[in-house]
Amino acid sequence: MRTKKGEKSLHDRDLGESPVPILQLEAMDGKVMKMESDENFLEWMLFPGRKLQIFRKIKDQMKSEYLKDPYDWVISFSGGKDSTLVATLVWEMLEELSPSKRRKKVHIVSSDTLVETKRLTDHLHANLKMMEENGEELGIRVHLVRPRMIQRFFRHVIGLGVMPPVPGRGFRWCTSRLKIEPMNQQMKEILAQQPVILPEPPFPYRLTVLLGVRLDESVHRAASIRKHTGDDGLFGMHDYIPDARVYHPIKFVSTDDLWNYLRYRTTLPWGTPLESLESLYGNPALGECPVIRSKKEWEQACGGNSRNGCWVCLMGGRKDKMLEELIAGGDESASYLAEWKRFLYDITFDVRYKDPIKGMKKLEQRKKAEADMGFLEDTNLWYADEFERYMTEYELYDRAQKGNGNGEYDPGKFTFEMRRILLEKLLYTQQKAGYTLISEEEISLILEEWAKEGFHVSRQELRPINHQHDGAVVLRRDWTINEEETTNPNPVFFVEIPLNMSAAELAAYHKNRQRLTGKSIFCFFGHKDYCHAKSVFNTATFLVCREGIKTLEQARAYVHEWLFLEGKVGTDGQTFVKMTKEAFRAAVQYLTLDSMVEPLECFDTEIARLRSIADPLDRLNHYELEKLAKRWVLFQRLIRMETHKPETWVVNASLWD
Repeated sequence: MRTKKGEKSLHDRDLGESPVPILQLEAMDGKVMKMESDENFLEWMLFPGRKLQIFRKIKDQMKSEYLKDPYDWVISFSGGKDSTLVATLVWEMLEELSPSKRRKKVHIVSSDTLVETKRLTDHLHANLKMMEENGEELGIRVHLVRPRMIQRFFRHVIGLGVMPPVPGRGFRWCTSRLKIEPMNQQMKEILAQQPVILPEPPFPYRLTVLLGVRLDESVHRAASIRKHTGDDGLFGMHDYIPDARVYHPIKFVSTDDLWNYLRYRTTLPWGTPLESLESLYGNPALGECPVIRSKKEWEQACGGNSRNGCWVCLMGGRKDKMLEELIAGGDESASYLAEWKRFLYDITFDVRYKDPIKGMKKLEQRKKAEADMGFLEDTNLWYADEFERYMTEYELYDRAQKGNGNGEYDPGKFTFEMRRILLEKLLYTQQKAGYTLISEEEISLILEEWAKEGFHVSRQELRPINHQHDGAVVLRRDWTINEEETTNPNPVFFVEIPLNMSAAELAAYHKNRQRLTGKSIFCFFGHKDYCHAKSVFNTATFLVCREGIKTLEQARAYVHEWLFLEGKVGTDGQTFVKMTKEAFRAAVQYLTLDSMVEPLECFDTEIARLRSIADPLDRLNHYELEKLAKRWVLFQRLIRMETHKPETWVVNASLWD
């Protein structure tokens, strides 16, 4: 909203009162002092009035803010202890108001990410049902949001091959897509329903969002909250929703006081037994992963010591604290979820299941543009003599580069092979768990995403399979094997294959082999450049680590079969040999280049020696020059597999320039 002439600025205008002295009954240097749990409990036993006064003041503050403006409230409700306390206090505050003063709606907005444990999801749905049934007279409206199909976790990881976030690596995309975006969309719709009042009330907001965040949760959380609202404030403007403010009513409440207040009643005000909430917190040291956060709190969104209900989340490491508690409590289905998560964690670091090709669409467009140029195939189109054409091609050759722009190991997404394995193992996990983990609609979308990449799989081909991982092969950024993190017991081999294709052609050929075989072998691309002989071609170096492959020759044979011979997997699950025209040309090219590497190296050394001689043209007779030129042109033609007849050999002094 714009600031009208004569009005206070956003920072000066009233976002709400902040009764910090009342809430911070015991504070020092602006930091809340935490009592030991036993001392706190004793105080609740001996002086309950003093403790209840803390929450009385919070409700009085809520009441004042509620009556101040005509705009609706939104409570972000995850079903955890913090959002439950906020909802409880608001519910009790509304019950204390007369019906005539309940002039606005209070929206309970919750997010179902579709990848949270069944226990947590059931708990959330049960609470929302009770709130909807019993909160209508209080003006309470319940909204359950879910990520759209294109935002969902399995569509990203299994459909597109996107890497799941892991500690210290990668962008935490799932928090935004699964939680923040669906929640924000719902709040924008609520904001659009707010009344238009003329003259406009003197508030820099038209919606208030209540968040259950507390300084007592963790050091990181306290720091991010202070950045957003300052040391003393309870209010700030929303990072994503224009004209919405955030309200942190329980910012200064300790964890002990939170639980002791909730335990003053055996049933939450909307009718859910408190036992249902307490059962989620078998270990009271664990925190809560809220539904929505500001940008400043996003970095602490998941992982660490938080209670993260998303059973697929890797931010907490290979073992999931919530799942381990469920397993210890006798939930057999949680053991299958935990196994799938460990599998995902292990293969996320395994180089063998990373696609070495990034930006495939751009590379294929570049390949088509190169093919349309035509002059590489027609020697008479642009150049009068071969020598000039070969020299120009050498300068313009599309050299493949190893890794990213800095030459570092920087792999792309999951290969199609691993994505299919993940889906089949997920179907097995779902079968064993006995309830839905992925909908048929999402499976259909995943198959559509695969088809866009050229991998066509029908739903009938997919079977529940309990795939096992044989141990990871982990690389460092400098391409060396990380011995500490590599757990695969098999030897690792590197097989270099020379292929005289442009960088774009090489990437496209590799992708076509993936499509034809349904499998992939990780490789990195590079080039061999003989600068003295003015000859260059690209290479692909494959990493092979596989059970049964014990020698370099076996690894080379495995690569050759995949690269030139192997066909796709049929409906019977068996592979068959099918050498395509493209593969035949590539195989002949490889055999030719492979036999030329040593002679080219010798020739390059010979020319380097001649170039070091002063006036080499004066020292060589015509026969020697002609012989040298014939050898050079022959090499160029063999590299390109050109079959046209030799014409007049051209000797050009530029060869030694």
